[in-house]
Amino acid sequence: MLNVLIFAPFALENGRGGEISVIELAASLQNYYKVSLIDTNRLMGKNLLSEDIIKKKLKGVNKNGQIKYSTLKIFNKIFDFPYPWDVIKLYKKIRKNNIIYFSVSNFKTDFIFMMFILLLRRVNFIAGYRKPLYSKKLISLYNIKIRLTILFFSLFKKRLYHHTISNNAKKFLENFYNPSKVFHIIHGIELENYSHKDIIKKEEAILNFIYVGHLDDVHKGLGLLLKAIENLLKENKKLNIFFEFCGEGPLQSKLKALEKRFPEFIRYHGYVNNEKISEYYKKNDIFLFTSRREPFGRVLIEALASGLLILCSKTYGSIEILKNKEFAFFFQELSSECIKLKILEIYDLWTNNPLKLKKLIKSTKIHAFQNFSFSKELEMFKILIDKIYKNII
Repeated sequence: MLNVLIFAPFALENGRGGEISVIELAASLQNYYKVSLIDTNRLMGKNLLSEDIIKKKLKGVNKNGQIKYSTLKIFNKIFDFPYPWDVIKLYKKIRKNNIIYFSVSNFKTDFIFMMFILLLRRVNFIAGYRKPLYSKKLISLYNIKIRLTILFFSLFKKRLYHHTISNNAKKFLENFYNPSKVFHIIHGIELENYSHKDIIKKEEAILNFIYVGHLDDVHKGLGLLLKAIENLLKENKKLNIFFEFCGEGPLQSKLKALEKRFPEFIRYHGYVNNEKISEYYKKNDIFLFTSRREPFGRVLIEALASGLLILCSKTYGSIEILKNKEFAFFFQELSSECIKLKILEIYDLWTNNPLKLKKLIKSTKIHAFQNFSFSKELEMFKILIDKIYKNII
C-alpha cells in the first residue's frame, strides 16, 4: 500500500484552521493509503485541542511522534530552532514513505525539507501553501521570507509539487514554478454538522450578528470591528440588534469590556470547539469577517453552510469565494466607519425588505454545499497523489 506522511509545522493542539484541516485530511486519506502524521511542539498560544480530541478526530491515523523545537528569546523576540537529533529522526521517518505532504511554514523548516528533497530521490513531496503569499506592504520582512522560500523551491524541478487552496495563489506561484507542478485544490469542510435542511428557528424580532475567529487586530481586524460596534451602539440605542463573539486572542479583554458596557447587545462566548461551533452559527443571521489578509477563509464556508449572510473585508480568499454573490456585502474599505455603515445597510434591508433577506439566506447554503464540501477536496487530493505515484504528471 502507498505510504503517505503528512507533516504539520505547528502543534495540533493549537486547534486553528490549519491544524483542523491537516487532521481532517489525514483521517480521510487513510481510507485509501497508509497514512501517518507528524507535528511539532510549536504552540501559538493557548491549547485549543486536547490530546483526546485530537485522537478522536484522527480516527486511528498513526501520529508518528513530534518534532521538538528549542526557543530563544532575544530583545523580546522569540526564535525557534528544531533540535538536530529531531531533524535526523524526521529524515528517517520520511524515507520510509512514498509521498510527503508538508505545509510551507518558515524558512528554517522549509530549508530542512529542501535538504530532504535533495537526499531522498525516491520520495515525492507536495508543498502546501495555506498562508498568504505576500503582504500588501511592498517592502516587508514577510514578503522577503516568502520570496526566499519560493526562490529556493524553484530550483527543484523534479519530485516537488505545489498545492494551493486558492486560484489566486495558483496563478501567483505559476510565475515561479512549472505550471504543470502547481495544483489548486478547493478547501472544503465537513458539512455533516450543517445539514442542508437544518435551519434553527431564529428570533425574528432581533437581527443577530456573529464573529468567529482569533481575537486580534493585526491579522483579523477585530479592533476596527469593536470600534465600529461601539460607535454604532452609542449613536443608535434603540436598534433591535445583537452581536455574538466566539474565539480567543489578545483583544479578549477589550471585547469583555465592551460586553460589560453593552450587555443587552453583546455576548462573548470564549473559545468554542469545532464540534459545537455550528450551533452558534445557526442561531445568527449575519457573519462578520474583517480579516486584513486571508488566503481562503474556512469560517466563511462554515457561515455560508449555516445560512448566514456575509459582511466582509476584501481579501484574496473572500473575493474568490464570494465575488458577484448577492449574499456577500463587502466593506468599501476596511475602517470602523465603513463597517458601521455596512451593518446599518444590512439592518435597513432586514427592516424594510425581509423577504429579500430570507431569499438571500437560502442561497448561501446552496453555494456552500455545491462548491465546498470536504468530500470534493478529498477526491481532488486522491487524484493528485495517484498521478504523482504513477508518474503521470
